[in-house]
Amino acid sequence: MLRIILWKIGFEWSIFLRIIRPCSDQRIYYFAFGANLSPDILSLRRITFYETFDYVLEGASLNFSQRGFYKDHGYASADTTLGDQVYGKMYLIRQSDAKRMDYFEGAPFLKVHKKVFQKHQGSPFYFYRAVTPQKNLKPTQEYLNYLTTAYRDMDCVPGPYIDSMAATKVLQKLEPQNKTGVFVSDLNHWPSLFHPLLMHYENSCHRLVKALWNRSLLDWMIKA
Repeated sequence: MLRIILWKIGFEWSIFLRIIRPCSDQRIYYFAFGANLSPDILSLRRITFYETFDYVLEGASLNFSQRGFYKDHGYASADTTLGDQVYGKMYLIRQSDAKRMDYFEGAPFLKVHKKVFQKHQGSPFYFYRAVTPQKNLKPTQEYLNYLTTAYRDMDCVPGPYIDSMAATKVLQKLEPQNKTGVFVSDLNHWPSLFHPLLMHYENSCHRLVKALWNRSLLDWMIKA
């Protein structure tokens, strides 16, 4: 629970710094391949971009391997895979917005994502990768639509790849998270008597983070 409190305080602090010191001349490229492909999500998060172009990330594959808020729920991650590619968009954004994005992606304190830095034509860029990728997870239909809708407008994405992505099995029911690993790191270190209680605690933490994710006391003050 302390990590959630620190994450939310840090989140609000990053927003406060963005308001008082936007530092619009300090920018970095951010490679998006999940929900941030959607202009609606960027608008919701008040992320302004100065430039955008389609980009293909080499040496990685797009998997729904980042554990989400529900049972068998997954978000996209660009996991290391030789010979594969991830299709997405490159956005040129403020460094101050990149710091806010870290909190949207659960990198500080929650540590579910890590930032990976690379270069494109001599310019640095970054993207997020799951710290502990999981197998057999599924996206929601809404989340999958963010990807396929964007892909259909991107010339670099092959048609068969889009069809394959659109056929991805999606989560049909939003059931409570039934696995530990984010807030309870090692369930087997605890006596079995406490396992149900710890699993309930993990699920409660996920629900709290989800409730706080897009809520802020300050973000309404952010101007483009």
